[in-house]
Amino acid sequence: MLVAHWTFDVATVDGRRVADAAGGGPVAELNASAQIVPGRHGEALSLDGPGRALIPAMPQLVLSQVFGFSVAFFVRVVEEPTGEWRSLLFKPVAESDARALGMWLYPDAMRMRVQLFTVKGPEYIDSHARLAPGEWTHVAFVVDHEGMFLYLNGRLDTGMSLEHAVVTPAGPIYLGSEPTKPGFGGLMDDFRVYASPLSAEAVGALAVQDHG
Repeated sequence: MLVAHWTFDVATVDGRRVADAAGGGPVAELNASAQIVPGRHGEALSLDGPGRALIPAMPQLVLSQVFGFSVAFFVRVVEEPTGEWRSLLFKPVAESDARALGMWLYPDAMRMRVQLFTVKGPEYIDSHARLAPGEWTHVAFVVDHEGMFLYLNGRLDTGMSLEHAVVTPAGPIYLGSEPTKPGFGGLMDDFRVYASPLSAEAVGALAVQDHG
């Protein structure tokens, strides 16, 4: 079930505020470094390291492992590795909590690390595939009662079973820079949050869909 969707198309943008295109969700707030620019189809979110879009916590964005959840988006990284971790997405368990669902780019490679916190501590998976600088990549992260799975461009890249319960990430969503790490340099588009685990077929369909 799709619970929120930010297309970043100009029709959803009011100054530095971006509305949920699905309706009813929170408004994403852009900081001074984030911009709306031409994207894949329509417009996209442009980030430069310090740039971020902050989506406030709301009940429909509480991601529960019991029901499963998914996040999906397109990303176009335009910089080579910088020697430090760069954040794509960060959603803490609560405001100012270090425990979180996080997605980062490696300091020395164009690979991704995705982390969840369980009741026994952090669990993470690293992508096998590398993101190609300057090219659009579709990313989907799916969590269900059995495990967590990372899809790149519609194909399952890696995953793992989860032996312990996930601590529900109920805090705000940071796209780009998070409180303690810089973000990536590039574009993000078509960010979606689902309160259910997407099937492989559904992820594949998202990876080739157009909008706008």
